[in-house]
Amino acid sequence: MIRAIPIAPALLLIPGLAHAAEKTAGPVTGGLQLWAGLAIVMAVILLLYAAAQRWLRWPAGARSGIIQIRETRPLGPKKVLYLVKVRDRELLLGVTGERIALLCDMPLPTDIEKEEPFEQTLRKRMKDTP
Repeated sequence: MIRAIPIAPALLLIPGLAHAAEKTAGPVTGGLQLWAGLAIVMAVILLLYAAAQRWLRWPAGARSGIIQIRETRPLGPKKVLYLVKVRDRELLLGVTGERIALLCDMPLPTDIEKEEPFEQTLRKRMKDTP
């Protein structure tokens, strides 16, 4: 019956094996092995980065569906403003590390309002709300 070796003690053996391999290999092949190992590690890191860029988009679902994140504005560490479109309304959300607050709830802008800057539209809407 084959008994599995625990991973942690097996990892402790790796430096000793590498040191033994260095003594048997010449100085040129030892250096080449080092550079080849470094190239493999860098290639794996780059592949993981490319995969994350392609399949792990943040925020998920920001471009399609009923809920769309129109714009984000970072305000500081762990403080962000989100302009979110939900059906026929736009919501201005303030998000911190501890909570999410609805700052302003407004209907979608008309064609005339689309031409004016967002800050001006926001000021108008804030005056209209009680």
